[in-house]
Amino acid sequence: MGFKGFIRFNSINVNSIDENSGIFTGNNNQYNWSSHSKENSGFGTIKGKRNLVIRPYNIVIDPDQIDNPNGSFRRTV
Repeated sequence: MGFKGFIRFNSINVNSIDENSGIFTGNNNQYNWSSHSKENSGFGTIKGKRNLVIRPYNIVIDPDQIDNPNGSFRRTV
């Protein structure tokens, strides 16, 4: 079909970057980039006035269960 996808962001706001994260824009190649870990986290958003969070209970749903079964896969671009 030859259709190319196009996504435009007016801005990107990053609150934190952890161990296996990166932000890459434009035409680029990330040489020797690899990640051998996975971390799921989630808290959500609290909106409104006078909100108080006591003893937050968080659930992250990860249905695939196995992301890197042998833990030794390394892909170098």
